[in-house]
Amino acid sequence: MIDIDVISVRSGDVSLSVAVAGKGPLVIMMHGWPDLGRAWRHQMGPLADAGYRVAAPDMRGYGDSSAPEDPAAYTIDHAADDMSAIADALGYRTWISVGHDWGSPVAWRTAQRFPDRVRAVFSLGVPHRLPSPVGAHEWFDAVYPGRFYYMRYFEPVGPAEDELGRDARDSLKRIFHALSGEVPFGEWLKPRPLDDALLPGLASPPAGPLSFMSDAELDAHAAPFLRNGFYGSLCWYRNWDTNEAQARAYGDQTIRQPTGFLCGDREIVLLMFDHGLETQRTLCPDLRMERILSGCGHWTPSERPTETTTALLEFLSDVARRPGEGAS
Repeated sequence: MIDIDVISVRSGDVSLSVAVAGKGPLVIMMHGWPDLGRAWRHQMGPLADAGYRVAAPDMRGYGDSSAPEDPAAYTIDHAADDMSAIADALGYRTWISVGHDWGSPVAWRTAQRFPDRVRAVFSLGVPHRLPSPVGAHEWFDAVYPGRFYYMRYFEPVGPAEDELGRDARDSLKRIFHALSGEVPFGEWLKPRPLDDALLPGLASPPAGPLSFMSDAELDAHAAPFLRNGFYGSLCWYRNWDTNEAQARAYGDQTIRQPTGFLCGDREIVLLMFDHGLETQRTLCPDLRMERILSGCGHWTPSERPTETTTALLEFLSDVARRPGEGAS
């Protein structure tokens, strides 16, 4: 059994709760919505046993990390700076970025923001893409005209927090089920009335445990949302235009570090952005892995823990160590 320590790391005004295990080259693993650092619970031990220093933070706004009051504090650049602060606190100059869901854009951004510090990027579920040339509302209205779209629903402060917070555990269970490989592909984006709420339109979960998450695991996951609500996690959705402007400011969107990509063939993000994998191939000239898991939905690290761990270890063995180089 590997020892996991939980440390507190300062990043500006934010305090980050970070689970850390192992020794060796640093791998920072970034979760998305509505996950926590514990999203990587199946991967941390095997990676640490394989000779890596693994850090899995609760991203800002989640779990035991700070949740700034200002929605503007939840941009991708802010989150990328948080990852740099974690590396600094652990005494590392370089690291490998691993991201899932919202953690993936952060992982991609770290490669752009810290090109001399990020050795490689591995993304689960969200391909690297070009920034949008249009604003959020124009994009939402063009792709989902006159119909419900969850990102549009999350934009205003209040409605989503109220809905999801009435029963945080039940909300999380419904969301996890609805984006898993156990529902028809595309169910999350099926046409619904514009003024709908999120939960009524989702496929009903089983009465018992989810196939990829025990009731005890769900209880542990829900605990911080029961304490803190959903405000911080939802603020990640309230910076679309700023995030796209930040991306454009980097100019060339090519990721020059080695990259890897893993997702399920029922990954909803593949329906949300046209030609995502094809675009990623052009933007990532050193793409060393592109692996698609049959029957898997959005929650790759939990739905397919063994395959995820295997893919990560294969990728890391190729990129993490350089001749004559130490842990950092």
